[in-house]
Amino acid sequence: MLMEQYTSLQVREVLEGIGIKVHHQSATDFFCYCPFHNNVNTPSFAISKMNGFYICYNPSCDARGSLEHLISEIGNLGHFEVAKFIRKLRANKVDTFDQDVENIFAEKQTFVPFSQDVVDSLHNDLDERSKQYFYSRNIFDEAIEHFYLGYSKKQDMVTVPLHSPDSMLVGIIGRSVEGKKFKNSDNLPRSLTMFNLHRAKKISATIIVCESSFDAIRIHQAGYPNVIATLGGGISKENLQNLNRYSSSIIIATDADQAGRKLGMEIATKLSNKNISWASFDGNVIYPNDAKDVGDLTDQEIKSCIKNAISHFEYIY
Repeated sequence: MLMEQYTSLQVREVLEGIGIKVHHQSATDFFCYCPFHNNVNTPSFAISKMNGFYICYNPSCDARGSLEHLISEIGNLGHFEVAKFIRKLRANKVDTFDQDVENIFAEKQTFVPFSQDVVDSLHNDLDERSKQYFYSRNIFDEAIEHFYLGYSKKQDMVTVPLHSPDSMLVGIIGRSVEGKKFKNSDNLPRSLTMFNLHRAKKISATIIVCESSFDAIRIHQAGYPNVIATLGGGISKENLQNLNRYSSSIIIATDADQAGRKLGMEIATKLSNKNISWASFDGNVIYPNDAKDVGDLTDQEIKSCIKNAISHFEYIY
């Protein structure tokens, strides 16, 4: 049988349909426990995302073949039943992640512009107390001006402007000076854009991903302006597409807690076509001194974490 061409989603759908669970993946292959021998300690079974060709790297097994052969062997199906299965797969499944999310962008995303006068007023209202708050977070004057940070006297909150990927001002993020309260402008389109994306996409094809705007500002100050913040512990399909569109490599610098690691894994898994790496202080420790996020690090420690970033493969193993 000739080698067919498939999409990664189609290959994964086949694997799930015949009961083979994906353990992890690279940019080109899915890795699973081999269904042809009893080793459940090492995911030695690799399946190409492009054509479904599989091979087991365990020397005692060495199983290999086409996706059609795999369906036949595991599903105990004949030639015509396999062909029927493949036709149904092609008819029903979305072609690729790219196409799936491009459908979202087929209807042009629309953003409502936010008042520049309001942001100007908030910036002009910065006083010594609000600046001292920024200084306490190791955010200094250059960054305050660069990101046009502000202060709301009425809310007693510092403010951070948010822009669309095309640089339209679309709202503000607010955080209380006292305590840990957040209040954003109405209808803030967090699912459609990320903090600093409009700048980062112009600077480098490598984008550093963190969670909070303050963490992104700290990374910027350390010498890496190609940084964005997801503005929380989750990421929308639209923002995955933004990353897919505007980057070729991604360095994950999410928080060191379970939620931050889960977010990083979601990005790495859904954007496996990218060169993914993880910020790492020395290859073993995520962040030094048990820091919970990059905002707690010195500039030199941030530089070390970015410089010593490890591959996704190294991270999961």
